Amino acid sequence: MNSITIAPRLWFDETLLGATLNYQCSDETSGVLFRVGLSFQSLLDCDKCLTRPACLWTIRDGSLSVYGDYEELTLTFCSVQGKLIQAGLSLYGEELKAFKYAINALAVRRQVARN
Repeated sequence: MNSITIAPRLWFDETLLGATLNYQCSDETSGVLFRVGLSFQSLLDCDKCLTRPACLWTIRDGSLSVYGDYEELTLTFCSVQGKLIQAGLSLYGEELKAFKYAINALAVRRQVARN
């Protein structure tokens, strides 16, 4: 499967059911790797939200929230089991473009695979 790098510690891994968004946190919670599984439907929902002037999207289990506008997006990762661990990352410029491109490309793969 393919991998799409968004930023130095942020990347997507393509899966059979959609994608996994990976974020290697390097602040006070050093060593934490967030891995959020996104189904094709979640990718489509997020992609749709990213086209609006103001975006606020959260995956059902609460492990990832995406909010912002055309200029900047903030990704908030949160543990869903055990001790609460939370980390945020802001994307703008080329990283923002890469994130939006990856979400769209991964979302439409399902449609391409069905044809």
